Amino acid sequence: MYNVMLVDDEEEVRVAIEKKINWAELGFIVVGSAGNGFDALDMALERRPDVVMTDINMPFMNGLEFSKQLKAELPTTKFVILSGYDEFEYAKEAIELSVEEYILKPVNSDELCQLFSRLKVRLDDEVELRRNLENLEKYFVNPSAKDNDLVEQAKAYILEHCSESDLSVDKICSQLNVTPNYFSTLFRKKTGSTFVTYLTDLRMEKAKYLLDNTDEKAYIIAGLVGIDDPNYFSYVFKKAYGISPSKYRQKKDEQ
Repeated sequence: MYNVMLVDDEEEVRVAIEKKINWAELGFIVVGSAGNGFDALDMALERRPDVVMTDINMPFMNGLEFSKQLKAELPTTKFVILSGYDEFEYAKEAIELSVEEYILKPVNSDELCQLFSRLKVRLDDEVELRRNLENLEKYFVNPSAKDNDLVEQAKAYILEHCSESDLSVDKICSQLNVTPNYFSTLFRKKTGSTFVTYLTDLRMEKAKYLLDNTDEKAYIIAGLVGIDDPNYFSYVFKKAYGISPSKYRQKKDEQ
């Protein structure tokens, strides 16, 4: 059921409209009525109607001003303007407010039933669209959670196996059961680093720790961090820290 609110300074008009229509049969329920824009605004903010049918010519605050203020608070509410004034300026302002329907008094029950039948279709379509968008959002949030978990698994695997010289993207992908292309793209997106750069940085941190805390030779440390070629190890270390492993240790020993 969709909520409807009736706003008209003539009480007999509001009562007649409410009684002329089998609202439940059309999929609506009248949740309130008001005789002026000020009362209507407070009531609408409290009851949050899906549709408001309002007269234009009312005391204190006319229907268009009321619609404008309410639309700023409840942008999805639909408005039906009911007026005895067939004037272009009213219609123009109603269009600017994105009013759904603009009808002239007096209205009969058949006209009102047709109008609310049209509104029901539009509301149903919007509900379906919102539902589809929400499902789509949930779908993307769910793969995102899985992607984050996948990257965390990859990082844990790299940390555990970084001392293995044959550690590669293919080896990790085989473990995680994903394609190398997908993994490489995802890993870079989530970490801001390529697999090779991430692994190299990890190995250099480990090498620096071993140089600081053990007496192992540089070529032994190279093997311990998964680099078989001592010369390449020295090159990578110097690129990372601006100094060769041997000079790094020598400088440390001098301190």
